[in-house]
This record gives sequence, structure tokens and C-alpha cells, in this order.
Amino acid sequence: MTSRLSLVLRNPQLKSLYAYWVSRCGDDSLPMAEDVEPADLRPWIGNLVVMDVSRNGSDDAARYSYAYYSSGFASAFGDKAGRSIDELPEEQRALLKAEYDHVRVDRIPTSRVYTAEFPTGRQSWERLVLPFFDPEGEVVKLLVAAYRLDT
Repeated sequence: MTSRLSLVLRNPQLKSLYAYWVSRCGDDSLPMAEDVEPADLRPWIGNLVVMDVSRNGSDDAARYSYAYYSSGFASAFGDKAGRSIDELPEEQRALLKAEYDHVRVDRIPTSRVYTAEFPTGRQSWERLVLPFFDPEGEVVKLLVAAYRLDT
């Protein structure tokens, strides 16, 4: 099931990251967080965020916190490593929480293109969110990569 999923991605780096994720999927298995070697992520490390997913017992709600925040993103947007998305402005928090909840609950990757105003002007970016699982099949990490699209 998982390995047959296909996303339409524009950015070549996101395509290769998605191919890496698919390669971590077995015929009937999910990509395990514990099997990811940090060295494998080097090609994308400058545009990568790793989110920890924690749950409150039987409650379906999840909390998302930044386990890793690339230095490139930190210099552009401020370092968020170790912080929760709960600290973000309401509109941004709601958007990210909905996106992360979708990936966690449906257990499939998602991508999107967005355009926003940044200090350097209007920019379009493409994002990819990939779930990684524990042995019980729960999503425990999200790899999030974003690349600016050429104008």
C-alpha cells in the first residue's frame, strides 16, 4: 500500500527525498524512525525539519515539536529547535497542526505549494511531509522539507 502512493512534486530535491522514503518502505511495512540513519539525510539537511510527535494517552490529540531545525531555516526564520508549534502565531499553528494531523492520522505523506510574503519579498515554496513510525505503527516523527521554487 505505502510504496504505491505517488505524489506530484515539482522540486527535484523533494522528489529524491520522497524516493528515499519510499525505499524505506517494505512490501507490507512502514518506514521506521529508528531505522533512519542521519547520514542518509545529508542531501536535504539544509532544508529539513524533524518534528517529534507526542500523544496524550488515549486522547487522539498530538503535540508537535521541532527536534531538528536546519541552520538555513534558523537564519531565515529564527531557531525553533526544541520548541513546540504551539508557540507559533495562531494562523500558522492551525495550518501546520492540520497538515501534521492529516499525515499522522492518515499515515501518508503530503505536499503542498504555497506563496507568502517574506522579508525579502513574495516567494513560492514547495513542502513535503513524510511520516516515520514506531514498531506499533504509530507516527512518531515527521520529516518536513521545503524548497523555494524558482520564479
